[in-house]
Amino acid sequence: MNAPLNLLYVDDDPDIRTIVQMSLALDPTIAARTAPSGADALRMAADPEWRPDILVLDVMMPGMDGIETLRALRTLPGFEATPAIFMTAKGRQDDIVRYHAEGAAGVILKPFDPLQLATEIRTLAAR
Repeated sequence: MNAPLNLLYVDDDPDIRTIVQMSLALDPTIAARTAPSGADALRMAADPEWRPDILVLDVMMPGMDGIETLRALRTLPGFEATPAIFMTAKGRQDDIVRYHAEGAAGVILKPFDPLQLATEIRTLAAR
């Protein structure tokens, strides 16, 4: 059995947030919460009652994009080394190199396979 995993998913698209939550619910050991924006993710991160073990961030969002959100989260105590995965449709090689340079543990390309999402996240987080 997989170890319990608290996951924060940040994406401005409500339909994708719903699909991700349904996909992750296939793994009962993942407790996923979602945020519709980087600002909301920062507010959720301030909650001392719930700390994510991993961050999954959409790259293209209005306001704070995924990279800016990760940079802001990294300034919070306890988030300096929290693994982060970017989920994006922007998957050119130079984009992926940039995401890794920003500290991403991995990149999941959209469209993703909902049946494999939890496994893919766990694999990337273990790296």
